[in-house]
Amino acid sequence: MEFIDFLKTSFNTLMANKTRSFLTTLGIVIGISSVIVMVSIGSGAQKLIVNQISAMGSNTIFIEPGAFDPKKSSMTQTAIEEAEVKTLKYSDALAISKLPGVEMVAPWVMGVETVVYQDKNKRVTFIGTTPENQKIDGTSPILGRGLEDGDVKSMDRVVLLGYKVSKDLFGDENPIGKTLRIKNINFKVIGVLEEKGGGAFMNPDDYIYLPLTTAQKLLLGIDYVRVIVVKAESEQVIDSLVQEMREILRQRHHIFNPENDLAKDDFKITTQVEATEMLSSVLSVLTLFLSSVAAIALVVGGIGIMNIMFVSVTERTKEIGLRKAVGARKKDILIQFLVEAVVLTFLGGIGGIILGAGVSFLAGLILGHLLNQPWVFVLSVKAIIIAVSISVGTGLVFGIYPAYKAANLSPIQALRYE
Repeated sequence: MEFIDFLKTSFNTLMANKTRSFLTTLGIVIGISSVIVMVSIGSGAQKLIVNQISAMGSNTIFIEPGAFDPKKSSMTQTAIEEAEVKTLKYSDALAISKLPGVEMVAPWVMGVETVVYQDKNKRVTFIGTTPENQKIDGTSPILGRGLEDGDVKSMDRVVLLGYKVSKDLFGDENPIGKTLRIKNINFKVIGVLEEKGGGAFMNPDDYIYLPLTTAQKLLLGIDYVRVIVVKAESEQVIDSLVQEMREILRQRHHIFNPENDLAKDDFKITTQVEATEMLSSVLSVLTLFLSSVAAIALVVGGIGIMNIMFVSVTERTKEIGLRKAVGARKKDILIQFLVEAVVLTFLGGIGGIILGAGVSFLAGLILGHLLNQPWVFVLSVKAIIIAVSISVGTGLVFGIYPAYKAANLSPIQALRYE
């Protein structure tokens, strides 16, 4: 028989049992679509985060407390340990700002508190920083003014509101000059920032900004900073600038480290490129893990196909015997049943690709709406090729034994089978 004849016979057999064929391929459809959805959403999230980080500029550098230690057992452990490190000071940021090649520096502290205005209250993230933060972040007030150097020096009790915080507490009322209470301390509203929209992990519109010294002393009771954001004059000076920052921080923190062993420092410096690569790597691993979990459905679908092929062999025992009696070879019977299994899984793979693409597109629209960010719909050609290959491979793997069993039936016993 020609291969085209095997295909025609397979399609005729499958169409004669439409419901059973559909239910058999359903597991493959679900498995393939799940893998495609996971890969698509993971790739979209990766692009979104990379775009958000890149929006701050490729010449941004982050300094955080805690030594660089690649042996840390988990990100959670690292975060908990870093929260206890109190080595970075405002004076460190001021010293770094004087280095050649540094355009501006913005230290940060942060916390979560309830903001009260009359009978309304809202739980928000507050960030204590300096006026340079707005320039690095690229945000401008749409009402009032931003933070000023005098606010930081005088430890003024003023607050700059994110767009959503302003709407939630004041509605259409002009908040400029109004008084808010945070931890029973009165703060005067000096400005409202433009709407930026929610990010993948945070929503700046839900933040409020205070002078660094005010947040440190009045709200947190600390004398250190949580992170220092540095903007270099250009990408070309970043490598040399990072080394200079390490040297000056080692001097200020009395760290003797001539071998430049990062594990001996009580701080770590991350460039924008490194931050992007780190997040991309984490998301890639997460996407791979979720895809692997989703791929379990493929195994379930493959087992279903094997069971149905066994049923088909039993139902068509007489047909197999008749074919052998009129000259069909063992190889012909084997190929026939293998082709049927592959056709089933191939059709399931095509259905899974269509379903996966549709769900991925809808998920992208929903996530983009929820995050108020432009979500990039990514349909990986590589994922589609892998999905089709897996579906065909599943048909071959799980179809071999039923096909082998059919090919080895005795024609005499098969003809006498009732």
